[in-house]
Amino acid sequence: MKIVTWNVNGIRARATAFEHWIQAHRPDILCLQEIKAHPDQIPAGIRDIRGYTSHWHGARGGYSGVSIHVSESLGEAEYSVPHFDEETRVLQARVGGLTVVNVYTPLGQKSYRQKIEFLGSLVHYIDALRYEGENVILCGDLNVAHRDADVHPEMYVEDMLCTRPDERSMIDALHALGLKDLFRYHHPDDRHAYSWWPYYGGARARNVGWRIDYILAPTAIAETSTRCWIQREESSSDHSPVLAEIGPLNNAGKTSLKTALKSGGKTRKKITTNTATTTRENTPPETPRNAHENTPKITSRVTR
Repeated sequence: MKIVTWNVNGIRARATAFEHWIQAHRPDILCLQEIKAHPDQIPAGIRDIRGYTSHWHGARGGYSGVSIHVSESLGEAEYSVPHFDEETRVLQARVGGLTVVNVYTPLGQKSYRQKIEFLGSLVHYIDALRYEGENVILCGDLNVAHRDADVHPEMYVEDMLCTRPDERSMIDALHALGLKDLFRYHHPDDRHAYSWWPYYGGARARNVGWRIDYILAPTAIAETSTRCWIQREESSSDHSPVLAEIGPLNNAGKTSLKTALKSGGKTRKKITTNTATTTRENTPPETPRNAHENTPKITSRVTR
């Protein structure tokens, strides 16, 4: 199964390149970010992609927006918008035993507090899904370079946005929930891999960029993956697609923490960020754990 995440930086501006790309690569699951369009504004040639069900989640005004496209070969997809969504930044699809969460994190330039609160909500939402035993795959532009190796030295400035400790601690928290960064899983020592480059200064040609786009999956799924790579040659956007190939699930990771607790298994998990710490031992957290509570299913704007 091929899973792709790609910040297209405006689907209307990228329509022709996107159409050519998806016909050439035919991923099983495709997550787009920053589509910058309401569903009614999606160009007709790509609104309904043959062989896929699609959900476009965007607003008018040319800002933010995400979409998920699922191959019909995987069966029926159930789309929903998680309860913490704001500014059309989060979309979810459940299909083929997977729960795919697609995210476009705020940059934080206008409101840094908004970014940290958004990432904190994401961590707790993924925690709830994992607690329920979901096979979660988290895709998207997280607007965080997790390690110094994910930023070209020429672009690194101390305390720079997207590299601050409290931002990076949110990625650490996702790792603490058992999610693996699939690119780093396959390329742990690559210090020259980036997924975004500024338009100025010939940055892409010189490979001076940041790695801020991710596919994260539980260890059991990561172990089935054969590769994960950044398709740098696709340069129609300032971001390049990140692709991963995973093998059959075979119920990987389907034993939920809730089931383990009911069966008497001893589990301890501590999630630490600069804004919150959660510790759990043999008992569920006090807060409600159903991630799908108040998360409506979507029946509109889904195209086939």
